[in-house]
Amino acid sequence: MHTTRSSRILTALLLAAAFLSMGPGGAGVGPVPASAQSKLQASPGGYHGELDFPISWKRYYSYAEWTQIMRDLQKQYSQLADIQSIGKSRMGRDQLLLTITAKSTGSHDTKPAMWVDGAIHGNEVNGITCSLYVAWYLLTRYDYDPFVHDLVNTTTFYILPGLNVDANESFVSFPNNPNNPREPYRPEDNDGDGLYDEDQTEDVDGDGELSTMYMEDPEGPFKLSADGRRFIPVADPLEKVLRFRRIGAEGFDNDGDGRINEDDIGGPDPNRNFPYGWNLADGNPYPLSEAETRNVWEFQRTHPNIFASFHYHNTGRLIMFQAPPAVRTAGAAATAPGGGGRGQQGTLEERLARLREDNKYAQLFDRQVAPEYQHDMDVQTRIVTTGARLLKDYNPVIGGLSGQAHAATYYMLGAYAYLIELWGSPAFAADINGDGRVDEEETMLWIDLELHGEGWVTPKKFNHPDLGEVWIGGTQKKHTVRTPPARYIEEEAQKNADFVLYSASQFPRIEIDEIEITPEGGNLYWVDVTLKNDRVYPTSSDRANELGIAVQDKLTFRSSGNVTRIPIPGGMTQIDPLNPGSRAVASDGETHEFRLRGQDRQTFRYLVRASGQGWVELQADSFYGGSATKRMDIRGGE
Repeated sequence: MHTTRSSRILTALLLAAAFLSMGPGGAGVGPVPASAQSKLQASPGGYHGELDFPISWKRYYSYAEWTQIMRDLQKQYSQLADIQSIGKSRMGRDQLLLTITAKSTGSHDTKPAMWVDGAIHGNEVNGITCSLYVAWYLLTRYDYDPFVHDLVNTTTFYILPGLNVDANESFVSFPNNPNNPREPYRPEDNDGDGLYDEDQTEDVDGDGELSTMYMEDPEGPFKLSADGRRFIPVADPLEKVLRFRRIGAEGFDNDGDGRINEDDIGGPDPNRNFPYGWNLADGNPYPLSEAETRNVWEFQRTHPNIFASFHYHNTGRLIMFQAPPAVRTAGAAATAPGGGGRGQQGTLEERLARLREDNKYAQLFDRQVAPEYQHDMDVQTRIVTTGARLLKDYNPVIGGLSGQAHAATYYMLGAYAYLIELWGSPAFAADINGDGRVDEEETMLWIDLELHGEGWVTPKKFNHPDLGEVWIGGTQKKHTVRTPPARYIEEEAQKNADFVLYSASQFPRIEIDEIEITPEGGNLYWVDVTLKNDRVYPTSSDRANELGIAVQDKLTFRSSGNVTRIPIPGGMTQIDPLNPGSRAVASDGETHEFRLRGQDRQTFRYLVRASGQGWVELQADSFYGGSATKRMDIRGGE
């Protein structure tokens, strides 16, 4: 079945490509330009390569299908992409990773990298779509979009669409309820009978959906709604009506113990299986016990160029960012942008209200952090504020620590990390009364109006081999709860890709803003070099610096033979005696280590003696921020 479906997709891709090449006589966009240079598109209404690799984003793909899409992307864009398996799942499936960067501008491991993964939980397969969409967007737009072109030239993207591939495949290809399967397929004896995973949820009536079973019972607490589509509580105990009691999810008593679904598939929660904050109750039997999580961690641990990471989950429309550790101090709390509590500027709520007078997406968080972590808190606040604007209906919150992937990424590797809880419910579409939640009546109306009724399992009778006559139904179908219906997938993927690309665009970039040479007298000259990083992120995180793993930025001084650097005491100095703000770092050697924060400028001062015409050259090097070199002539006395 998988082979047939994959071949249909590939056939559709070939037909679409042929359609595009028809030229003016066809109904397409005409021939695609042959030269990458000529493809750059300046108009927002122009063609940006979307159909160079046509794909439908309005469906969910099986493992065989989406991994074939990855291989086909790599083959078509081999100058930008490589594909590899970072390891195998418990059931032997490859965890395939796309590495995307312009090979012509350097190796992937020499550039700052963004890690993107999806579907660590088996049922969260819209994370596969969002991750794969990022890859497709980068590759198809590279020759057309100047923003993407520059980003792929300077940045690496490591994209693992499906992390928990065994459970992901089960959720897509077989009947399941919205919440299961979730964990990796580690065999477990949940009911203690010596058998493993023998009593799973199963599609009893063969309709392709897992719903709920009820039995008729004169004393039961439920009845059918007037339209016969739902089981609702009996409000009046004296009401003469057909009554039901709830049995549970669809399934059989496979081991004959009188119970159903008590030994389902699945082991530990994979997003509690990472090392930082691990605990036995949630992440058993030990940290990184699962092949799927261990493969991911080993790749990340051995690729220090990973600067930030995105992890796609569902549900709830949340931007869960990893924040620095909170501290508690006596007295008033900090009044810095990311801090909370009371201070001279008022409560957090009052300050946030003032900020939102100018920006309705502004964010503040009730967390006070130590001074050495304040910049990380401020940076994360700025990033998720823009994230809230791009994602519109997503709420930024601080993420958890208990063995979660994004906690390990920040706290152990020093990389900024974001867990995105996708979808959740059709809140804006279905919340008619504006109370911020969607009740059952609003859900039914949404299903009827926007899904034309196809998102609901209507109750029907079925002769169960273990229980006799039962009723099955009265629930939403699989792709209406945690994963969106097909028509909403692309919109979700598009805006999330925008957030990933924005975040990557704010990776640090070191620049030499200016070099100023000032005569001091005789043949002595002051050389002042100003470096800047105009991006939101610093050249290394506060956390990496606290862990002692940050690579410090370095400024190197060189000069022609007739220009000599004069040693001066190190430390801060004031360039203009009348301007307290004109401060510089006095450099006492040929090299100087430093760190540029986000949206930061620093000036460094040297004293030189110049005999005749010569030059000075400054080179700035940053592990994540790149390199910059600038030379300036100097004419000294004879």
